Amino acid sequence: MNDSPQSDQVAELVRQLYDPRSRRSARQQLVATGAIEPLLKCLDATSEPVVWAAVESLQELRATEAIGPLVDLLQRGVLVVDVVEALTAITGQDFGTDAGRWRKWIGSPTTAAPAELDAAECVRRTAELLGVDAAGSGNSYRLKLSLPGGRSQRIDLYFGREDAEGDPLVVIYSECGPAVEKFYEAVLRKNMTIPAGAFAIRDIDGKPNFVIVDTVVAATVTPSVLAKKIENIASRADTVEKGLTKGDTR
Repeated sequence: MNDSPQSDQVAELVRQLYDPRSRRSARQQLVATGAIEPLLKCLDATSEPVVWAAVESLQELRATEAIGPLVDLLQRGVLVVDVVEALTAITGQDFGTDAGRWRKWIGSPTTAAPAELDAAECVRRTAELLGVDAAGSGNSYRLKLSLPGGRSQRIDLYFGREDAEGDPLVVIYSECGPAVEKFYEAVLRKNMTIPAGAFAIRDIDGKPNFVIVDTVVAATVTPSVLAKKIENIASRADTVEKGLTKGDTR
């Protein structure tokens, strides 16, 4: 490897991917510098959060060099949902989780299924991906994410809920602040502009509050899927909270 200052900087950013406190910032900088080769090497890391960071980054870079290694991950059942999303974004093809079809498309032959997780293990691995701690047990958990500007946002997770057909659900939920009537329309109109979840009003301690909630079929949930949704909800909830209260719920 070239010992230039730039290569030293990239090597340091890769090292920071292993630290949950610096992972998100380091990943963003690696994308900004177009560090495809170092990110490809990270796909072989023994740390799942580092592999996840590499998959996400290579998808953002639309790195065609990653197609073969990503199919290898899919074959082994590693971060299946994220890998499929990355392959689809990079190639414009969509063969789902069928590694055999992906191999046939790139010109080479088996398949694997992702392992099912219980709630506690799913939350533990999700928290590891996000670089945070999780509190709770059983079917109820809480995570606290740090956000830009020294802000933070609490996210609650509820397992064990069911839809009308009896299919298990996972509920992701965050409070945004007091629901003042003059803001009803402005906040609820945001539902037309967000890709997932919805703003709503819920009574908390007998008083109406704005909340954002997303409900996911449990069979589709993996730690990486959950991590993405949590980051999205935390950011949107904090934006509304900041606009409503000018403060930050700790």
